Amino acid sequence: MCIKKMLKALVIIPNEQTAEVGTLLAVARAEARKREHSQQNPPIRALKFFPELGIYVAVYEAPENPRPEPKVTV
Repeated sequence: MCIKKMLKALVIIPNEQTAEVGTLLAVARAEARKREHSQQNPPIRALKFFPELGIYVAVYEAPENPRPEPKVTV
């Protein structure tokens, strides 16, 4: 069984509490875990600051969940 992985991104708007990189990574892990409804932290693959926007973008790896096919009734 092969589990495909896909990349997803989060936008983090920094404030006084997110001044350190470790804190930003913790926020990214927690939000990714919530989004994916997972008990484990998804791997964070990149964290990039965009100074012109004043935001961070965190890219994480998530398993690709195949959607079940809808049931057809005749």
